Amino acid sequence: MHLFNATSLFNENSIKEILSIENNPEKLRNRLIEAKKMLLKAYNFKAYNVPEDFTTTSYIIAANHLTDSDAPLIMSYYYELMHQVTDTYPELFVFAKENCFNGVSIPKELIPILELEKIFAVDRKSSGGSMAAIRAAEKWFVEGEKPKHFLIFSQGTIYDINKDRAEDIERGAFWLARLLGIPVLPTFIEQAVEGTENRLVIGKPIFIPKNCRNFDNHKQLWLEKVIEAQNELGILTGIPAREAVLDEEHQTRKIFKTQPKLNKTEKS
Repeated sequence: MHLFNATSLFNENSIKEILSIENNPEKLRNRLIEAKKMLLKAYNFKAYNVPEDFTTTSYIIAANHLTDSDAPLIMSYYYELMHQVTDTYPELFVFAKENCFNGVSIPKELIPILELEKIFAVDRKSSGGSMAAIRAAEKWFVEGEKPKHFLIFSQGTIYDINKDRAEDIERGAFWLARLLGIPVLPTFIEQAVEGTENRLVIGKPIFIPKNCRNFDNHKQLWLEKVIEAQNELGILTGIPAREAVLDEEHQTRKIFKTQPKLNKTEKS
């Protein structure tokens, strides 16, 4: 099984091409549209249970996270869904880890793409960084026409949804939903591999009351609905969701890792 890595879309020649048009938003946008169409076709991407009112209603897409391909695939499908009903370029506000902007996950040469798309870096090491992302999302939401949509990975990192615990789910999606008064869509995306169909399925929306102060129950509900959506793939298609295959770094969430034992000198 060959896992997909989003950076494989951009070889040296394609990066040079993007650099040559980075100051021309229209050309860059057209190049991105081509890349999105290519990605959906190459990975035979299918989506199930998309709400009938999705193109007319604002939602927060709260998905599980299995590979770096998750955001590109969802963003590409979002374009295909929304460009048919809008005269402007469909914008999806994406919450992304800081590594996307420092050259670790995505080459620095591709920063113009992140800036053209509504991709916002989140400092996951501080509550202030998370709140800055929420405020930026709120500002974007209140300006301009609706509907508007957001993409956030509620696990906060790559991890197998079936091994997760509700108390370790990030609260950002629920906080934003309460702030803006829009529903959360619990979403399962299958780990993308080459040579087969790659799928996404959406669960029933979760509504957050304005007076909600504790999101623990909503975290548990999100977790249950995403796993339920995962299990529904077998019913919808006759082919169960493939089991997650994670590299050594992501087999255990960092916050779960056992701290090294202290020797006698360190203890003293």
